[in-house]
Amino acid sequence: MAVFRKIHTSFWSDTFVQDLDNDHKLFYLYVLTNERTKQCGIYEISKKQISYDLGYSIDRVSKLLKFFIDNGKILYSEITKELAIKNWNKFNGSTSPKVVSCVKSELSNVKDTLLIQYVNGIYTASQEEEEQEEEEDCVSNETKPTKISFEERQQRFLDWFNDRVLFHKGKLGGFTILSKTTQGNLKTILKNNYTGEQLNKAFSNMYNSKWVKETNNCTPTHFLVIDNFQRYLNQDSSSGNVVHTNIELN
Repeated sequence: MAVFRKIHTSFWSDTFVQDLDNDHKLFYLYVLTNERTKQCGIYEISKKQISYDLGYSIDRVSKLLKFFIDNGKILYSEITKELAIKNWNKFNGSTSPKVVSCVKSELSNVKDTLLIQYVNGIYTASQEEEEQEEEEDCVSNETKPTKISFEERQQRFLDWFNDRVLFHKGKLGGFTILSKTTQGNLKTILKNNYTGEQLNKAFSNMYNSKWVKETNNCTPTHFLVIDNFQRYLNQDSSSGNVVHTNIELN
């Protein structure tokens, strides 16, 4: 299969691109066309490699990644060193059986599955996934270790979230239920086994963000949206203190 990437002619007339300076335009083109890109729109690349290819410092690369993450164009996992491109399938999708097979193979090797949800859109738990989870819960304790139910983990999350709101605001958050869509987003995060430290960091960055301070929208719904969670997790914590409160969801 030939290795090439499509850049639509409208790229240069896009209002977002037109407002970029030369460094940002070069970086965006590099993200879309470098030799490590994959047909699925998610690929592994380190900041060190980007620095080497473009001749930028690591600090400059970090700032450029943050800019495009904040503008909803890409998502980058600091843990797995994987990068996902938003709307990749819009310009690079194909119904060719060979391409479809290639994409499935590449997606099976993606380490941070939140990136798959990012490329394909906001996660919603499918009926098939829910049925699979129900089947897993029915496996006897003799063949599978005891597993905490999703309802229990959901309650632990809500208790933790309310404690964090209490710490920052001096009053209880009072959140007692999650919508079906938000439950789906929580399930995705649980599947990726994020640590309590990572959840605390993401929460603190969300709470200290300019948007939350202006809107006062410090809610589980906003926090668990896949794009939001990854963006807050990948931000530096210099804007506010990361205060650790214990959380054990698995």
